[in-house]
Amino acid sequence: MGRNILRTVASTIVGIVVAFALLWLAQYAGNELSPDVYDLETGEVLIPLASTIALLIGWFVGTFGGSWLAMRMSASANAGWIVAGAVIGAGLYRAVTLADTWWIMVLGVAIPLAAAWLAQRAATTAPVAA
Repeated sequence: MGRNILRTVASTIVGIVVAFALLWLAQYAGNELSPDVYDLETGEVLIPLASTIALLIGWFVGTFGGSWLAMRMSASANAGWIVAGAVIGAGLYRAVTLADTWWIMVLGVAIPLAAAWLAQRAATTAPVAA
């Protein structure tokens, strides 16, 4: 019993680290392709479409990768759903602090949920190594 809990906690931590590393890589790539522009007249930071698309892709890839890894390491789906919850929480925090539009907030919940669901399906269909 105690080993299962430690295994789940360790796999959750690893999954969260992997998820946020993949998310950071996607955001970095999007920012390199089209960097943010500062409007001197209004004082706003204009975020280009490519950066937003990279963020959405990062949410999916990060959640899928981190959740899948956590589910495979712990042999349970619970760890992967916790990873998805961490990405959702970070996405909503980002959306609220930057005053994003409502659709970014909706996608910030929907994309990680879909990615975790797909990761759960992929983790349960993958053969278990002995």
